[in-house]
Amino acid sequence: MAEYSPKLPDRSQRDLEEALREGGVDKLPSRPRRKARSFRIGTPDPRPKDPGQLVLIAVVLFLIGYLLRFPFSGWLILAAVVCVAVALATYLMHPQSNKPKFWRGRYLDVPMGTWQDRIYRMIYRQR
Repeated sequence: MAEYSPKLPDRSQRDLEEALREGGVDKLPSRPRRKARSFRIGTPDPRPKDPGQLVLIAVVLFLIGYLLRFPFSGWLILAAVVCVAVALATYLMHPQSNKPKFWRGRYLDVPMGTWQDRIYRMIYRQR
C-alpha cells in the first residue's frame, strides 16, 4: 500500500528541507537509545521509618535487657531509654508533624530544608 504524503509547493518544500538541514536533523539518531539497566542489589537501610518504629526497637531492647540477665543488660536498658527520648524529640520536632500529604497513591514528604528536617531525615529513612 502506498504511503500518502501531501504535495507542498516547491518553495515551501525547499524551505522545509533547508530548515531541517540547518537544525541538524540528519545528526539525530534513527531511533532513541535504550538506557542500560544496571542490576544492583542494594544494602537494606537499617534505619527505622518513623518514631513509632524507634519506640518499638526501644521496647525490644528493654525487654531483652530486663528479662535476660547478662553483663551488659544495663547498657541495653539505657539504650532503650535513649531510643525513646530520641523518638519523642523527633516526633515533636518533625517539620510536617500534621497529617502526611497523599498524592497519586503515594505519600509526599516535601523537604523543608530546616535543621529539624535534616536531623529527622538523618535518623529515619524515607517511606
